[in-house]
Amino acid sequence: MVRTPAEAALIGDHDGLTVVSRDIAGFAERERVIPPVASTEPAPPSYVVEVDSGRIEPLSGVIVVGRAPTASKVSSGAVPRLIVIPDNPDMSRTHVRVALEGDTVVVTDLNSRNGTTVRMPGAAPQLLRAGEATPVLDGTVIDLGGTTLAVRSR
Repeated sequence: MVRTPAEAALIGDHDGLTVVSRDIAGFAERERVIPPVASTEPAPPSYVVEVDSGRIEPLSGVIVVGRAPTASKVSSGAVPRLIVIPDNPDMSRTHVRVALEGDTVVVTDLNSRNGTTVRMPGAAPQLLRAGEATPVLDGTVIDLGGTTLAVRSR
């Protein structure tokens, strides 16, 4: 490779610490760090179940509600949180299951005596079929006969 006298002088006299201006762009390009791209996908909503008494339960798995609920009525394999609503004769011992399945909240009547009604926003009340999981929306009110639960996103 043939060098001009100026290039040869630069190479021969270089002390290893001096940076020549024409080299700065090359250094900057090699040192450039590309920042990570922020995810454009929104985080899935988190939900809570609000009991009409004011109690708020985070919904991160399965919740079973009743006068004296038991986990044995739930066949999902996950151990549910039990919410006891005492002194409500219209509610069954183990009345309803509310669960977060993926990003969807589902409500299942657990063969209760008086049934479970859900009122989704902008829709007429719907009586659930016993044992059938029903997906619900944010703002849905679950009527257990004298006690209501509301599904809310946070």
